[in-house]
Amino acid sequence: MEFSKLAAQYQEALFRTILPFWITHSRDLTCGGYYNALTDQGVVFDTDKLVALQAQQVWGFSFLHHQVDAIPEWLSLARHGVDFLLKHGRQPDGRWLDTVDRRGRPVTPARTVVPDCSAVMAFARFFRCSGDEEHALTAQQTLHRLLEVRQNQRERWEAELGGFRQFKHLSEPMMVLKAVIECQSLLSPEFFKQTLETVIAEIQNEFYDKRINLLRENVLPEGAFCDCTTGRRLHGGYVFETAGYLLEAAELTGNRRLAQQAVQMALHLAEICWDEPSGGFIQYADLKDRPGIYSEWDRKIWWTHTEALSVFVRGYHHTRMNDCLKWFQKVHSYTWQHFPDKDYKEWFGILDRKNEPVLTSKATPQKGCYHLIKGLHDTWKGLEQCARIAARTGGIRTERI
Repeated sequence: MEFSKLAAQYQEALFRTILPFWITHSRDLTCGGYYNALTDQGVVFDTDKLVALQAQQVWGFSFLHHQVDAIPEWLSLARHGVDFLLKHGRQPDGRWLDTVDRRGRPVTPARTVVPDCSAVMAFARFFRCSGDEEHALTAQQTLHRLLEVRQNQRERWEAELGGFRQFKHLSEPMMVLKAVIECQSLLSPEFFKQTLETVIAEIQNEFYDKRINLLRENVLPEGAFCDCTTGRRLHGGYVFETAGYLLEAAELTGNRRLAQQAVQMALHLAEICWDEPSGGFIQYADLKDRPGIYSEWDRKIWWTHTEALSVFVRGYHHTRMNDCLKWFQKVHSYTWQHFPDKDYKEWFGILDRKNEPVLTSKATPQKGCYHLIKGLHDTWKGLEQCARIAARTGGIRTERI
C-alpha cells in the first residue's frame, strides 16, 4: 500500500474540494454565522441555523488554523461563527440552543447536551488561536454546566426507575468525551483526569457489551439492554466516531488497552454493518438480525465512512492489527468511488442501497463540514504515520489498493 500517495490524496481532497466549498458559500455576510442549507452549487435554500453545526464549523476552521497552518482566512471564518454564537447561541440560563433563525432569534431549545458539547469544542479550540480569555471562560463554563445537567438527569432517571421506558443515546457520552478532550488545557490535571475517566467508564460499563464485543446505540438509563427495535439497533457511525475519540483519549493517557478496545469495537461493528455485495456501511443493523422498522435503515451516510477511514488507519498505528488496514482498503475503495461529487465540489451526504445519491445538497441540518474536515485530516495524518512505520520496518504486507 502506497501510504504517502494515499496521504496526498486525502490532503488534496480536503484543501481543493471540501474547504473551497465552505469558504465560498457558507458564510452569512449579512446576519453572521453560517448557512446550514446549501445546494450542490452553494445556493442557500433555508436560513435557520443549527447551533451544533455552527459550533462544529468553528471547531473545524480553528483546528485547521491551529494544527495545519495559521492561514488568516481560516481564522477569520472561525471568528465569524464565534461572534454569532456569543451573541445568539445561548439561553439566559447559559444552555445552548438547538436552532435559531437567520438573525439569531431562538427557534427551538436543545433537547440533548450535543449543542453544549459542540460549543465547548468550538470555544476551547478557538481559544488556542485567539488567546482571548472570554473564549476559554465560555468553554469552561459550558463544560461545567453540561456536566451538572447530565448528573441531574441521571439522578432523575434513578428516581423514576420502573416508570416509563427511557433510553440513553450513545451520542451524548461520545460528545462529552470529545468536549473534555478539547478542554484539557483549560482544566486542572485532577479534574481533567477524573472527568475523562468518568465518561470513558460510562461508555465502557453502560454502552459496551463485553460478552459480544458490541457498542450499543441505545441503552436504558442504568445501562441495561432492552430487547426491542430501539434497544437492538446498531449504528456504525456512532461506533466509529466513539472509537475515534477513545483513541484520542488513549493517546493522551498512554492507555494501550483502551486503544485496543476501541479498535476491536470498530472492527466488530464493521463486519455487521457492511453491505454485501453492494458495498458501504448501512446506517442501521439489528443486533439479532430481526426485521427492522426504520425505512432509512439501508442508507449509506458520508460521515460513517469518513469516521471509519480515520479510525482504521489510526487504529493500525496504535495496534499494528492488519485487519485495520484490510478494512481501510475496503472502505477507501468504496468511499472514493461513490461519495465525491464529480460535477461539483464537496461530497454527497446520503446514498441509497444502489449507491446512488439520495440528496444532492451539500449542507443540510444533518450535514455540516465537521466530519469531512476532521475525517480527511485525521486519515491524511494517519497515513503519514503509517508511511513512517513502513519506512522503518521495510514495508507492510497488504494487498495493493
